[in-house]
Order: sequence, then structure tokens, then C-alpha cells
Amino acid sequence: MISMLRLLPAAIVFLAGPLAWAAPRVAVQPFSGPDEDSRLVRHHVARIVANHGFAVLTSIPAVSGTGQYPQIARDRELKAFVVADIEQKGKRLAMTFLVWQGVDGSVVGRWEVATYREKLARALRKEFWKRLGPAIASAMAPPSTRLAPAPPMRIDASSPYDSDVAGVAWRRR
Repeated sequence: MISMLRLLPAAIVFLAGPLAWAAPRVAVQPFSGPDEDSRLVRHHVARIVANHGFAVLTSIPAVSGTGQYPQIARDRELKAFVVADIEQKGKRLAMTFLVWQGVDGSVVGRWEVATYREKLARALRKEFWKRLGPAIASAMAPPSTRLAPAPPMRIDASSPYDSDVAGVAWRRR
């Protein structure tokens, strides 16, 4: 019984692997702006998106042109990209969020907000998904390049000239 319990974590990881891959994937790219603030905002956004059932990728670097989004989305099977520009204006942070669709690289969502650093987490938690959630959920991923499993094949190797095997006797030696 104890040995079975030791195998339980491995079984959970083995079975949960395909489920995590099946979740729609969204890339939260590095945000431009002051380093500390952009990392903090990116962390909050990634957590919010993940809490709504999406697999979040944070390993994709910022791109130099929007024409790269469809190819990256096809290679990584991404539904959407979330990018932001953060500026410090006095004591407030002004943020512009964009959601880019994976299939063609078009903008499907935009939200601008300015808030004090102390109220940043609360503002994102309350408003981010209300404003950009529908755009992320409705974004389309490019068609997959993976091939579906082939149907089982049945090969009939008989010939019309084959005759029934009759009278074949065999014995055990």
C-alpha cells in the first residue's frame, strides 16, 4: 500500500501533463517600462490569465515587429499575446495593455489605466479580466500543424485465387 502511495505523485504528473497541454495557451510577453514595475505588473497579469483556465507562457521574448506574431503563435500553438507599455507619471503608473490574436496578429483588445503603485494589484485584479478577458477568450489560434492520428488500417492480403485451407492436420510431436 505504501509503495502505491509513493507512485501517486508520478501518476498525477503523468496524467495531468496532457491536460495542461490541452488548455488554451496565452503568451504574456515582457512589458516595456521601468524594470521593477513591469515585472510586477507582468506577474499579476500572468496570474490573472492563468486563474481563468489558460496555460500562460512567459518565456517568449518581446518581438520587434507584429508580423512575427502569427508564426510564433503557429510554432508555440498560442491563442493570444498580452503586451503592455508602462510609464511612470508622477506617483502614478500609466499602463496600456494590448491583446494580439495569434491567428493573424491583429489587435483584439486594448485597455488603458492609470493607478497609484500601492493600488496596482487591486486595480488589475478587479478590472483586467473585465476589460481584456473577453478579448483573450475570443482570440483565435492558428490551425495546428500537428497531424491527427491516422485511422487504423486493415490490409486484406488475400487473393481471389486463394482456396480454403481444408484437411490440414497437424499433430504434437
